[in-house]
Formats: sequence, structure tokens, C-alpha cells
Amino acid sequence: MIDDTVFETCVARAALAPTVHNTQPARWVRDGAVLSLFCDTNVGLPVADPTGFQAGLSCGAVLEAMVLALSAEDIGVVVSYTGLPTQAGQGLVAVAHLTLAEGSVDVLHEQLENRFTWRGAFENTPPALFGWTRPDARLVTDRTSKEWLAEQNDWASHQIMQHGAFRQELLSWMRLQATHPRAGLDGMDRLALMMTPRQARVVPFVFGAFWRVLSLFGRTKGLVAEAGFTSQTPVIALFHRDIHENPVVSGRAYLRMCLEAASLGFAGWPMAALTDHPAANDALRDRFGIASDRRLIQAIRFGTPVGIAPPRARRPMAEILR
Repeated sequence: MIDDTVFETCVARAALAPTVHNTQPARWVRDGAVLSLFCDTNVGLPVADPTGFQAGLSCGAVLEAMVLALSAEDIGVVVSYTGLPTQAGQGLVAVAHLTLAEGSVDVLHEQLENRFTWRGAFENTPPALFGWTRPDARLVTDRTSKEWLAEQNDWASHQIMQHGAFRQELLSWMRLQATHPRAGLDGMDRLALMMTPRQARVVPFVFGAFWRVLSLFGRTKGLVAEAGFTSQTPVIALFHRDIHENPVVSGRAYLRMCLEAASLGFAGWPMAALTDHPAANDALRDRFGIASDRRLIQAIRFGTPVGIAPPRARRPMAEILR
């Protein structure tokens, strides 16, 4: 058994894990010595994530965070996966069951509070990797490759943003004003996106009604361009896993990579367009020798942030527990 205080402490720490668009789809049910993790597919992304793969990854990251949080209480777990799909619109879908057991501390739990997504500048110094390597991540540090990735990212981002339904879905998860009913609870707010108040007021119009007009005059490429920043990033990790692996398992590995980076003082900024756009994904696989039996899941920029972490938007416990 696990008492209420410890359980809720672990749930809160698990909720610190990153999720796509900060949708936070993970829900927990406790039944004695078994904790069940569900994916709330009603907060899914039917346009950006039609298969529910990203939702599965998100829940996997939360699952690993829960395992780490429990380890800090000397509680171990035996995890069983359901393998059920997590496409949007299915309601609550069980993805894993955790049976509690005796355990030992995994020191990586100490990084749960330290990890954050950083969309600002990084220190312009060579990355101090201290021998950090992973078999499921290709770490890119040479300038030529980073410049190529920067160019590919800008192209893929612009291509994806041409789809009006994608832009509307993206906007629906932005909480750009403090008066938004979900501000501070989920989604992406102005501070997390590193926007000025003026930019926050303009973005809904630029990505909405004005996009087509701006596109006609060739003004939209600059709105998504990040090449200058990307090419100066100290290290870019290309995260890949077995192509047949359960996305929940892949999500667990992804969180561990991010926490390992946090232990080096790094924060991360994903470049989702590189992996979401099929042509860009294929180009990366070819250039960096990622085998056909591996799935390129995420390209993420890592570096030492210049500044402090923005406030975290997180759902209240009442929305997480079932």
C-alpha cells in the first residue's frame, strides 16, 4: 500500500514530465498496491497527432517520472503495458499498470524539478558533455551539421504551418493572456513561449485570419524561422528508438535523456517539425545514418540556458486523479 500523502506527492512530481503542447494527458487510478495510468485522449491532437503516438510518448514520460518519484520513497514497481492505441477522441485509455514493490532510490529523480523546456538563448560555449552518450541518441555538435539541421527545420516548420487546421489546433493550446480560462493549468503560455506582450496579442491574428494574406506576399517564412538560433545551439540530440517499440516505452526513455541533460545543466527545446514532416524525417535519417529499423522520434536542442526557467503550467490534482 501507499498512503495518500506519498501518492499525491509522487503524482505531482510525475506531472513535471514534458508532454506534447503541454496537454498533460496522463490520469492516475489507485487500487491498493496497483497504480493504473490512463491516457485522456479527449485532450489529444487529432490534427498534429492523428495516430496518438505523441500522446503515448507523453504518457510514457509521465510514467517514467512516476517510477523515479516512487523510487525516492524507496518504492519499486513492476510495470505492465496494455499496448492499447491512444488516438484522439476515445476518452480514457489504459496504457500501463504499476504494481508496487520494494525498491531503491534512482538518483535521476533529483532532476525532475530541474528539467524544463527552454525557448530562449543558450550560452555560446562548447557543450560540456562529460562523456554523455546514449545508444538511442545521435548527438550533433559540429557547426556544418547544425546549420543543415537549422535549414531543414525552418523549411519543415513552414511547410507544416501551411495547414490551417494545424495552426488552429496549435492556437487552441496557447494561453497567451493571463485571462485565458486555462492559463497556468495546461497548454503553452506567453512566458514559456518567450513572447513579448505585443507578440502575444498579434500571434492569434498572424496564425489565424492574416496568414493567407501574409503568405501571398511571402511574409510567412520569417514568422517560423529559427535558423540563426538553431545553428548556434551547443548540441542537438536526434532521439531514435526501435520502430516497433511501444510509444509509452519510448516516452520513458525520452524523459531519462532529458533528465540526464538536466544533470549536465542543460535545458531543451524540441524541433518537432523535423520529425513530424516525413520528408525532413527521411532526410535526417539519411544524413545521420539512422537505420530503417529505428524510428526518429525527436530532434531537441540542448544547451545551458541564459536565464531562469519560466513558471510551469500544470493541471490541479483533481484533474489528474480518477
